[in-house]
Amino acid sequence: MKVVEKVHVKVARLQSRLTTASPVPRADQPQFAMTVAAVTDLGGGMRRVTFEAPELAVFETCGPDEYFGLLMPARGRPLALPDPGMLNVRAAVADLPEEDRPDLRWYTIRAHDPAAARIEVDIVTHGDCGPGSAWAGRARPGDRAGFRASGALYRGGDLAGRQVLVADETAVPSVAAILESLGGPGAAAARGVEVHVEVGDPAVLAAYDLGAAHVHVRRGIPGSAVVPALDRHLARGGESVAYAWACGESDLAAGARRTLVRHGVDRRRIYFCGYWKLGQARG
Repeated sequence: MKVVEKVHVKVARLQSRLTTASPVPRADQPQFAMTVAAVTDLGGGMRRVTFEAPELAVFETCGPDEYFGLLMPARGRPLALPDPGMLNVRAAVADLPEEDRPDLRWYTIRAHDPAAARIEVDIVTHGDCGPGSAWAGRARPGDRAGFRASGALYRGGDLAGRQVLVADETAVPSVAAILESLGGPGAAAARGVEVHVEVGDPAVLAAYDLGAAHVHVRRGIPGSAVVPALDRHLARGGESVAYAWACGESDLAAGARRTLVRHGVDRRRIYFCGYWKLGQARG
C-alpha cells in the first residue's frame, strides 16, 4: 500500500467518526478468483449465486454484513484480476487494459461455509441496466469471478438498547445476516432491534425471515414509503435509539438518517450507506 493511500484512509476514517457511526474495517484485503457453483432464483428478482474457492476455507468475516468487491469479466473475456497490492481497487481495475478490465460491484456475503469453501451472495436483478444485474442474470455454474475483501458495516452486536435497521431490497440480505448473528429475528426483537424495510415487490422477501419487520411497499421513488413511516413510528416515542443502521438507495439511507437525527438520535450512533443511487447503474 502506498504511503499516500494510507494517509487518505486515516483522514477519511477520522472524519467519519465525527459524523457517523464507524464501520468495521479489515486488517487485510485478500483477493482471489472464484468459480460459480450454483445459481438459484429466490423470487421477486432476487438471485442467489453460490461461489467456491479454496481461499474461502480460511477466509474470516469481520462482521455479519461483510461485503466484498465482485469482479466480473466482460462477456466473452477471461477473468483478469487487478493488482492486489493497491488499496484503491477501482484505481487498480482502471490500470488494466480496457479489453481485460472487469466490472466491479459490491455485495454482501449472505452466508459463508468455510467447510465447503463457499459463500452465497444474493443479488437483485433488473435486466441488463447494470453490470452486476446483467452478469448475475447470465451467471451459470463454472463461470469465473473475482473476490476482493473490504469489510463490514454493522457493529451493534455488543450494544444494549433499542436499535433501528432501515433497508430496501438491496440491503435485505444484509439485514437477514444481521438478525441471524443476533440469534434470529425473535432474539433480535427481544433485544430491542426493529426492522423497517421498503420494497417495490413484496415477493423479494419470500426467501428471508425478517420476523416482525415493518414492511412498506414503494409506489414512488426510493424512500417515499419507509422514510415517512419511520418518522411516524419514531414520533410515537419509546426508548431512545442506541444505534441505527440504514442502507439501500442513497437518498433512502440519507433520508432515514435525517429522520433519526431529527428525533434526537446522536448522528455518531447512526451508520448509513448508499448501496446504489437512483438513475445510476448499480450492481
